[in-house]
Amino acid sequence: MTKEKAFVIGDIHGMYHSLEVMLSHWRRDEEQLILVGDYIDRGPNSDSVLKTVRTLQKEHNAILLRGNHEQLFLNYLLEPRKEWKLYKQNGGATTISQLLQIQIEDVEAQAPEEVVEKLLEKEPWLIDWLESLVYYTTFGNHIIVHAGVDFTKSDWRYTSLHDFLWIREGFHYEKNTTGRNIIFGHTPVQTLHESVEPWQRDGKWGIDGGNVYGGSLIALRIDREEVKDVVVLR
Repeated sequence: MTKEKAFVIGDIHGMYHSLEVMLSHWRRDEEQLILVGDYIDRGPNSDSVLKTVRTLQKEHNAILLRGNHEQLFLNYLLEPRKEWKLYKQNGGATTISQLLQIQIEDVEAQAPEEVVEKLLEKEPWLIDWLESLVYYTTFGNHIIVHAGVDFTKSDWRYTSLHDFLWIREGFHYEKNTTGRNIIFGHTPVQTLHESVEPWQRDGKWGIDGGNVYGGSLIALRIDREEVKDVVVLR
């Protein structure tokens, strides 16, 4: 049965206990669960977050978006030697160490190809699952996307796959030409205004609360027309 309400959760980055608390606010019988991506990297429990969001996907039909960190992880798994440096710079060693249950120093001491071999032996679902994550979804009058859309395109759906995951300039302060609300993560709200509350401008809602940096985890309750409520966990 199609639900007329949704609960949209911002960037998690391995903050499992915050996710657990946020899920206690989700009204699962009446709200479609949507997560905007960046489940992994930097935080202390990316392994537990991955297990939880996959369970939510299987058992509750949660819609899981692809974040730039999921893309970085996928790129690394497909081309470990080429992509290791960039993934490491973005906190990837924390996720690998948690999945393999070894120290970060032990991750860094091994050849990238060897580490990937061990990861895929232990978690053989990783590549197929990461490749299955969607770049955006719509819910009534809302576009929900990890980073944003390109307003220079004749239709926002023509946004490049890179920009769905990475865009900042050219999105936050440009006129929203879509006629819809746009709910996005990726950019911590503290860099857009002096608050850990959602950032709002011209129908755009930023919900990356920077939880992994000591900020907040943010969720929005929406119906098919508008944002109805905000949940902010500090």
